[in-house]
Amino acid sequence: MALTEVKRGQGAAISLFERIAGHPLAQAERLAEAIQVRSIRAGETVFHQDEPHPYVYVIESGLVKLTYLRADGEEWIKSFAIEGRFFASLSSLVPAGRASFSAVAVEGGRLERIPFVTLQALADADLGWSRMIRSALMMLAERKERRERQFLTLDPAERYRALLVEEPEVVARVPQKDLAGYLGITPVGLSRIAKRVRTEAAAKLNPG
Repeated sequence: MALTEVKRGQGAAISLFERIAGHPLAQAERLAEAIQVRSIRAGETVFHQDEPHPYVYVIESGLVKLTYLRADGEEWIKSFAIEGRFFASLSSLVPAGRASFSAVAVEGGRLERIPFVTLQALADADLGWSRMIRSALMMLAERKERRERQFLTLDPAERYRALLVEEPEVVARVPQKDLAGYLGITPVGLSRIAKRVRTEAAAKLNPG
């Protein structure tokens, strides 16, 4: 795997999980001992589609795209993850499971990798951890449902406007080719939409 291990430690993951839980979590030192802090360069793969990979990642810095690879080699971008977020392929977390998508760094950065078995053990031992994991899974499900709804009910220009409102930092940081792939349009189509949206915004600011 194209990752360079830096050190063991904790920081982003425990901070994020306690924010999701809404309170400090017991036995956080057990999680800290299991965390691997890793650096990754832009363009490197965190994990590949169809490989066993029972880990959860929290992004300390950088930006990662989560992608499906079709049989013809075409990439379909399902989502992006930036600092302070977590990602994992849920299908790889079940026994003998495999990742349903790949994760690739758009920007270089640092990731905290957590064996899912560690989170399971904490959840089995403590109700606070169990509730936090349930809340985290609900966050993933809600994000997936919102993405599906927008893709099926909005046209490309509406999807772009929604992304500007919901994820302005992603729009600012993601290369146009990847942003177009996420929206399901060509880079040329995205350029036209972005120009039209900028023109409309300028007209609202200067109606005369």
